[in-house]
Amino acid sequence: MQHAGDILVIDDHPATVEFIADALIDDGYTVRTAPDAARAHVAIAERQPDLVLVDLHLPGKPGDVLARDLRNDGLADVPVVIMTADAQLAIALPMDGIAFCLAKPFNLDDLLNCVAAHIRRVGGTQVER
Repeated sequence: MQHAGDILVIDDHPATVEFIADALIDDGYTVRTAPDAARAHVAIAERQPDLVLVDLHLPGKPGDVLARDLRNDGLADVPVVIMTADAQLAIALPMDGIAFCLAKPFNLDDLLNCVAAHIRRVGGTQVER
């Protein structure tokens, strides 16, 4: 199967990570995971992803702060999707460096549509690695 792009999923809930990773791999994406911001930075340094899916409430550093850090580190062209079940906070969240806010719980169609809409594209096609 041809890969449609490289996605980094950052979440400290194993069941959520497994659901997302399984769905995206089945859809042809390459998926890497990290449980926190520190390990996410390591994964990004190894290979720049085409999309970052990050939980808002990460241990150590919130997902929105990580999104701003990535932009400030020169990764402004990498779309970041924040995932959260906190609807009130999502509404008030500054979208600085954030492409979209995906409300939890989400279903498979919501996830796949969000990824397809926001994954970084080069020359009008999805990036292949």
